[in-house]
Order: sequence, then C-alpha cells, then structure tokens
Amino acid sequence: MIFGIGWALELTGLLHFSLEGWWALFIIIPSLAAVFTTKHKSGPIIGVGIGVLLMLAARGTIAWTDIWKFIICLMAVVYGISILFFRKDGFGVHNADRQTVEDLKLVDQNGRQIRKIHSVFGKQQFDFSGQRFEGADVETSFGFVGLDLRGADLLDGAIIKVECSFGGVELRVDKDVCVRTAVESAFGSVGGNYAPPADSAKTLYVNGVCSFGGVDIK
Repeated sequence: MIFGIGWALELTGLLHFSLEGWWALFIIIPSLAAVFTTKHKSGPIIGVGIGVLLMLAARGTIAWTDIWKFIICLMAVVYGISILFFRKDGFGVHNADRQTVEDLKLVDQNGRQIRKIHSVFGKQQFDFSGQRFEGADVETSFGFVGLDLRGADLLDGAIIKVECSFGGVELRVDKDVCVRTAVESAFGSVGGNYAPPADSAKTLYVNGVCSFGGVDIK
C-alpha cells in the first residue's frame, strides 16, 4: 500500500524519490508488519534490517561484497539485545512457545511417518517424549525450531532433514543415541555440547543445509 501510494505521488510529480532497489520493499514491508503483529520481534527486526541493507547496496551506498558483514553485525546486535533484556530458554524459546506434536503435519515417505515443520519469523519447540519419532523435515528462516527427542520412541536410523537460513535448530537427544551429521554449512555452525556415546543403542541422521544460522545438538 505504501509503495503504491508513493509511486503514484512520484508519477504525478508531487514526490520525487529513486526507485533503485525497490524490490527490497518486498522484504522490508512484510518484516515491518511482523514486528507489530508477532510476539517475538528479533526475526522481523533482522528482516527489516536485511531489507534496508539490500536497498542501500542496490543504491551503491554500501558495497555488495561487504553486505554479509553488515548482516552478521545486525544479527549479533539484535540477538545480543534479546539475550540481555529478555529471559530465554535455549535460543530464545520460552516454555510457553512449546507446541503439541499432534499439530504437526505427517507425510508418508518410504513407509516412514515424517513430521513437517516450517517456521518463518517465529519460534517453535516440540517435546516428543513418549511419542513415536521416525523422522522430520525442518525448514526455518529467521526463526527457531527446537526438537526435544529425549524419552521418545525413536526409530533407529531416523533422518532429520534441515534447511536453515538466518535461524537456528536445536536437537536434544538421549545419551545412548548416536547422532551423525551431514549438514552443509555456510556462515553457520553445526555442533554443540553433544558427545557421541561409546555404545549407542540407536542412530539418528541429520542432513541438510544451514546458512547464516546454526544446528545445535545436545
């Protein structure tokens, strides 16, 4: 709406502004709307900042080669503020954000019931204690997904496929579960304080891609 009105004023000569980098508004406006409509502000604020940085780069104010440095600085500042001023529980997830496993969509893949989890500008945490877990497809952008698999009926050889960008995924497993990772990481990290057991009862595989984010295993 703002973009349409502004462009109309520019066409009539009542307002003059450069349209270079206008496509960044498709990131800025939805992110700005999410700042005022969602409970958690960190992701949307980062989205607004990234949109502004992209517009500045398109206008030549900052160099494209340096934009990733500004994005990392932006993420560090926003998450640092959230950690300092708000009580957090693992990557900034409140206990109240825990959702029920029954709400997740199930998809049959090669005879396995795979949980589909999608998080954009939000934070979700699921407790699978006492639940059957045969695998999951996790997609998150500017958000967080936490999977607590402790006490779950874990299928040996279950696979978690992760696609994470500008966000985080946290996995908690029992001590006798061996986790094998094959996650391609760009400006991100995969790890945590997880120690592979000497004698494992079951194996969990974590595959996928992670950019400007992290996969934490505990």
